[in-house]
Amino acid sequence: MRRIAIISDIHSNMPALERVLSDIDAQKVDAIYCLGDVVGYGPEPVEAMRRVLDVCDEGKVIAGNHDHAAIHEPIGFNAEARAAALWTNSKIRAGMFSWLGKRKRWNWLRDLPTSFTEKDVLYVHASPRNHLEEYILEEHTLGRTFLGEDPRQLLEENFALVQHTCFIGHTHRPGVVTGDDFTWHSLKALDQRWTIDPRKTIINVGSVGQPRDGDPRACYVIFDGASVEWRRVAYDVEKTRKLIMGTPQLGQHLADRLLVGR
Repeated sequence: MRRIAIISDIHSNMPALERVLSDIDAQKVDAIYCLGDVVGYGPEPVEAMRRVLDVCDEGKVIAGNHDHAAIHEPIGFNAEARAAALWTNSKIRAGMFSWLGKRKRWNWLRDLPTSFTEKDVLYVHASPRNHLEEYILEEHTLGRTFLGEDPRQLLEENFALVQHTCFIGHTHRPGVVTGDDFTWHSLKALDQRWTIDPRKTIINVGSVGQPRDGDPRACYVIFDGASVEWRRVAYDVEKTRKLIMGTPQLGQHLADRLLVGR
């Protein structure tokens, strides 16, 4: 079976991305897919776009909400995320007289699909029913309301759109939700590996550039059709922090959260 590395939520964090790509290279994978949010929050959007374009399989990169916001208006973002999106736009925007490489990257990000399917596996950024923005969280599996959404209805409607397996990012929190019992399985409980079985599953691959599960190491998965392995990769967090702090539009909080993975 093919071995596929699936990355997501890079957020313009090049030190994290480069370390992940080095780890991927050592795993001898056959392809690299990306579930979106190449840009946003972080200090090196142009470099991140260039690198993803270079290493990911053609047609296997999808748009995240921050990619969309960097091209269009950042609607519904908090002040911090909005400021980062507007700054990112100023760095990547291509006009009529921009050089060819910049126009190519802009057009690529603008035209990214929001999903793709291979056999019975769906790849989206956020959720099966709302590819860009909806959250699927552990809290939903515990019956807790989030953003006013009925948690069971959210899970039922999303799993109805899953044929067998769905890979997502967006929340920056890796783990698995099983569709037969709406149970959340954390990386700790799984020992960082999930064996594919007949149940429907929604699998969060975690975040390369801004983890939020309490582990500051970059996170991605390797999928071989029979199992999913999460890999955690340490990187030079301080290098990214300094770049963020040197960019007034990004702010101290975006730098400091990288230290604790929250």
